[in-house]
Amino acid sequence: MLNGLVEASLRYKFLVIIIFAVVAFLGMNAVRNVPIDAFPDVTPVQVNVYTESPGLAAEDVEELLTTPVESALAGLPKVQEIRSVSLFGLSFVSVYFEDDMDVYFARQLVGERLQEIGDRLPEGYGKPSMGPNTSGLGQVYWYTVERAPGVTKEQVTDMDLRTWQEWTVRLILRTAPGVDDVSSWGGGERQFQVQIDPQRLYARGLGFKDVIDSLPANNGQVGGNVMDVGREQFLVRGLGLLKNKEDIGAIVLKAEHGVPVYLRDVASVVEAPAPRFGAVTRDGEEVVMGQALARIGENAKDVVEAVKTKIGTARAALPKTMVLRPIYERTDLVNKAVETAVRALVEGSLLVAVILFLFLGEVRSALVVVITLPLAMLIAFIGMGQVGLSANLMSLAGLAIGIGMMVD
Repeated sequence: MLNGLVEASLRYKFLVIIIFAVVAFLGMNAVRNVPIDAFPDVTPVQVNVYTESPGLAAEDVEELLTTPVESALAGLPKVQEIRSVSLFGLSFVSVYFEDDMDVYFARQLVGERLQEIGDRLPEGYGKPSMGPNTSGLGQVYWYTVERAPGVTKEQVTDMDLRTWQEWTVRLILRTAPGVDDVSSWGGGERQFQVQIDPQRLYARGLGFKDVIDSLPANNGQVGGNVMDVGREQFLVRGLGLLKNKEDIGAIVLKAEHGVPVYLRDVASVVEAPAPRFGAVTRDGEEVVMGQALARIGENAKDVVEAVKTKIGTARAALPKTMVLRPIYERTDLVNKAVETAVRALVEGSLLVAVILFLFLGEVRSALVVVITLPLAMLIAFIGMGQVGLSANLMSLAGLAIGIGMMVD
């Protein structure tokens, strides 16, 4: 059979050249389209559901939040298993599907179930929401937002760093193609805190529930339709959104003999950071860290490049008292892996050419064998593209080893 293949190749030389050109074209196209990453992503098809309920004990989280969510998600098609973790103030439920399940269809099914069970959960204990469409290896770019040199904590607080990260930098980087979400770590999450004085509250004949109910009741924006005045119509609007701590303090709780009792009469309203359980430091200084999360199936190298293009916009949006500095990007490791495979191919081709020329004494025969090495790699990339494999450390290392075996 091998002799017949060799004879047919020699007889139909032009056809062999055409096949070589077609395979080379398909291979180069596969090289451009195959996702490039540092590590192979072996994460199964899964959808994570989070429910936050600050202050709720783990046992209560399990009973009131985790169990109802698990029960509702158990009947979805192609579900292999459901795992859950109940922590202080947080319920985490992970649904694992079969490998042939499309992740976007799985998220659609989970989203429909979450809408159904939203009304069944106790009111005021939080609503479940799906986590980002990423995997454990989706953290492709890390950066920090920190104070500029010479700027003190009095000038820029930890709350300021977190606020600029959440409402400026994060929103800009989320527009980068391939980025599913940007997570924030460290700093102080800004809050308007109503610190009630129990003695003053009791003296006014009020309870905690009166204060709690008054806050959402006095923070809203409503429409009152229109009012006809001659030939014109005027929009009627009820403006009631709270904008600062002065507005919160001016909320009327009740009236005594025509004299209003304001919220500031029974409580102090301050801007303060939310309770936290950790911090992020860099070079001994507290900073705020952000992580850009790549969407499942995206080319990690392209995502990092897209994030880099948005970094300049984010830096320009920050005040001069803050700086944005990168920590880690996936492209460094990816480029080293690609360089290793390319170097193995070039060195192997040169070695084969030299050895064949020394033994055969003919350049033409050496080139015929050398051409098969890059062609074999292109064929491998075609197969990787068909089965959905990415070019990562393991697959590129396998190609490098394969080239070495071919050289031998």
